[in-house]
This record gives sequence, structure tokens and C-alpha cells, in this order.
Amino acid sequence: MHMDTGMGTRLANKVALITGGSGGIGGATAKLFWEQGASVVIVDLHQADVDETARQINPDGERIASFGADISDEAEAERVVSATVERFGRLDILANVAAIREYGPVTGATAESWRAIIGVNLLGAANCCKFAIPAMTASGGGNIINVSSSYASVGRGGMAQYDATKSALLALTRAMACDHASDGIRVNAVSPGSTLTPYHVRRRANDTGESLEAAEAAIRAEGVPKALLNRQAEPIEIAWALLFLASDESSYITGIDLPVDGGMSGVRG
Repeated sequence: MHMDTGMGTRLANKVALITGGSGGIGGATAKLFWEQGASVVIVDLHQADVDETARQINPDGERIASFGADISDEAEAERVVSATVERFGRLDILANVAAIREYGPVTGATAESWRAIIGVNLLGAANCCKFAIPAMTASGGGNIINVSSSYASVGRGGMAQYDATKSALLALTRAMACDHASDGIRVNAVSPGSTLTPYHVRRRANDTGESLEAAEAAIRAEGVPKALLNRQAEPIEIAWALLFLASDESSYITGIDLPVDGGMSGVRG
């Protein structure tokens, strides 16, 4: 699927910080926000990865910055928020996209795996919010978008830890929406369904020995029978939902979970 995003002004003069921004949904969101006029700060674990994504978005470096950081560390989250404000003078939008995965039922989970996945998927988002909210308040308000998952609300097997953290992120979203509406800050969540990201392609290729091209073709051919549209989302289709919630077009929306899952969660039976 080809989707020409084009240049626009829906986020003109805004400053956006995007975690997990080196690829997949985060990378698509960083590119889209930049194309819509925002100054964009990309954060992910490895500096080389975010630098490369930033170069792909704009080789000249205009309106874009990149920081390698482990947001499960509160000090690192504080550092990237402070660096954003220092570089661009304010912070208007925080998109918490960063996530890691742990596979299997809860009986196979370890204390270490729980600490790791909670550290990124829940605590990492909370850490960024802790420091972003005062910065947004100082600028007169802002928008926080947390990327959860449709599986936070729809049961499945084999992803107990991941789905638990994504469900907790929805509760955090609602609580922060209540706490910070008076600060002029809207807090919402986007819950993607199955999304065709480079991570999933690489994982299948590693498991099967297929080439990346063959793995991607196989994933597309499988479809998503649980979803009415019976296909994976493209990362840009999730990014469009984040753009809506980050923009003034959603000015009367806060505390919601927006499923972007091809109809998986909207219909039962």
C-alpha cells in the first residue's frame, strides 16, 4: 500500500518528542509529524538508529533532533525532555511509542522479564510524562499520545506480559487525562491492531530462514482473520491516528482509547 503523506501544516510551530522513533510506528510518526510542520525529537535506545532515521527524514537536520536514551531510567527521560526544550524552546506533543515484547504465558515469565517490559512499556512512558507535563504546562498546554494495543482489551494467548503492560498504559492514560486537563494537557491513547513493521518481518525471517522480502510477503498473505479488514496495518496508518490526536482537530477529545485495528475490537461474534 502506498500512502503519499505530502507536506502540510497541521502541526506548524509545534515541538514533538517521539519515543521508539527509530522505525516502525514511531518512525512513521516522526516522519509524518515533521512533514506536517512540527519540530521533531526522535528518541530510541541506540543513537546510531535514531540518527539514521533523522537523516532519512531530513538530511539537512532542519527541525529535527535525535537522542539515544533508555527511557526506563528516570534520569534519561529527564535528559531527553530537557534537551528538547533546550533545542527547540518548548514541548507541545509527546508520543510514547517505545515498547519491547516478551512472549509466552505468565508461567514462563521471570522477575527479570517483568522488570524489563514494565520498565519500557509502562514506566518508560510514565517517566517521559513526568518531565514532559511541566514543560507543556509552562508553554500553555499540550498533547500526550500513548500507544497501547488492541490486545489490551481483547484477549489472546502467548503475550501475557506485553498485553498486561499495554492495559496498564490505558489506565495511566485515563488517570493523567483527569489529573492534567486543568493544565491544558490532553492525554489520549491509540491502540493498534496487527501492524506490519520491520520488527515483525525480521522476527519471521529469523524464525523461518526466509529472506526479508519472502517473510513480508508471507505475513501479508496470511492476513488478520480476526479483523474485519483482514490485513495488517501499515505503520503510516497508525501514525495518521496519532497525528489526529496531536493536532487541534481533536481539541475536544481527551482520556480516550482510539482503536486502529481494522475492526478487530469493534465487532464481536
